[in-house]
Amino acid sequence: MKLLRTSLLAVALPLLAAASASGVLVPTDARASVSIAVAFDALVKDADSVGVVTPVESKSVWEEGRIYTYTRVKVEQGVAGELGTGSEGWVRTMGGVVGKIGQLVDGEPVFTANKSSLVFMRKFKLSGQWEVSARAQGQYPIIVDDSVRDTARSRRVMRSGAVGVLLPPKTPSPTETVMAGPPAAPGTLAKTDPNGATAEAPPKARLAGEVLHDRSLEDVIREVAGAWKKAHPVAAPSDAKK
Repeated sequence: MKLLRTSLLAVALPLLAAASASGVLVPTDARASVSIAVAFDALVKDADSVGVVTPVESKSVWEEGRIYTYTRVKVEQGVAGELGTGSEGWVRTMGGVVGKIGQLVDGEPVFTANKSSLVFMRKFKLSGQWEVSARAQGQYPIIVDDSVRDTARSRRVMRSGAVGVLLPPKTPSPTETVMAGPPAAPGTLAKTDPNGATAEAPPKARLAGEVLHDRSLEDVIREVAGAWKKAHPVAAPSDAKK
């Protein structure tokens, strides 16, 4: 059989031992993907919908020489955007198993049957299908903390284990900042360019993983809803024709 490997911003990893035991052909070596950490506000802005979803079914197919998996998810709780509570949608991810061939792309989101996760999704405008924004950085599995008696706060949002290695985003150098006029606003840093002039650096972006990881689902929903209103302002109605 032909050994398949897949590589975009990630390198192929072996499938689970159970898949290998069933005769599925998979790669034998593993290296983690490397990605730039996404900012929380950028993740919210990129998404067309955010919600707590649970996989219902999935199917894998060949497309343009690569295996893709389509997972039908049910929205357990709509947070923002088009997909409301109780709605369903198909989410496409790279990798999967077709016959005796398997591909696993590190850095991709992973949907497990009956396991809920908070997902930031964007829509393919023509097909109506969805993909996860920022790949695995846009999916946050939900666990239940049995030590918390308050049921509403016992569900916690966790960073996906499929994210891989994250590098910090580039920060502007002094020459890339805007020259300061009035004193720097709270939360910004004053820098000096090579000519000695004072420049104003933008505040450090909050990374999505740092904002959302290991917090109660209740708190995260409030955080996302607040950021959504800023990132997706409702267009003002046009003036009525006279």
